[in-house]
Amino acid sequence: MLKKSLLKALYKLADSTFYRFTKGMENAKLKKKLGMADYPYTVDKYFAFGLTLIALTFIISLTVSLAVLTFLFKSPILLAVPFIATVLAAIVVLIWPDVALAKKKKVMDANMPLAILTMSTVTQGGAPPQYMFQTLANNPEYPMLSKECQKIQRFMNQLGLSFTKAVDKMAEITPSPAFRTFLKELNTTVKSGGDLREFMAKRAEDAYFKYTMMLERAAERAETMGEIYTIIMIAAPLFIFFTVMMLNIFSAGKLFGLTVNDILFYGIWGGLPLANIIFMFVMQMMSTE
Repeated sequence: MLKKSLLKALYKLADSTFYRFTKGMENAKLKKKLGMADYPYTVDKYFAFGLTLIALTFIISLTVSLAVLTFLFKSPILLAVPFIATVLAAIVVLIWPDVALAKKKKVMDANMPLAILTMSTVTQGGAPPQYMFQTLANNPEYPMLSKECQKIQRFMNQLGLSFTKAVDKMAEITPSPAFRTFLKELNTTVKSGGDLREFMAKRAEDAYFKYTMMLERAAERAETMGEIYTIIMIAAPLFIFFTVMMLNIFSAGKLFGLTVNDILFYGIWGGLPLANIIFMFVMQMMSTE
């Protein structure tokens, strides 16, 4: 809820500031990426939002840096923070469409086995093929696939396309190779008058096998990450602590100009939380919805 409210406020700010400069701007490649990523606005609004985000990043980081520089401690390094933050914000704006597409593809590929099992259940009852996608379109368990199926429904209901043409159109714009292959094979079966139930039964068998293998790989990955976390977050700090204590004995109470208390303070309140955040970020990148 907070994220949606913040994004809504940023878009309002973008409309009242940079949109007057970006209005009417087009980029065919970016437009295709944004459409595939289900971005709800036009390309010119994305440009305006990106410029607004970059400007706000610079203003906020500059204000914070000046405040720290004035009231806490003086360091010339702080003057570089606003520029570094602005460059990072610009990079985020540039790569977001590709990141969003990659995430969507990853989630869709992960949900494909269960989705095919669901669609196979529908077809085994003798329902027409369009009902498979209607079932997924109303299913919140497949967030990305449901959006693709909703597009197929719109192609048929609003554009008046036939089922096969709607599926062909969806196959052209979906970012998931697995879903694209399934759509093409399904269309070939429907156009040639093949047995839909037999086709879906075979796909369901393959999907069940892939789903089982995916669960096994996920369990192995979780076990490996648990061992890595134990080594990095438990064993490594203990080893570093004893190493610092031993070095302190032979270095007149200081190491690289820092006392043992300083090293422990920065390690406990800075190093360990940062390592946990990085580990959580890596886990999030490895996981799928």
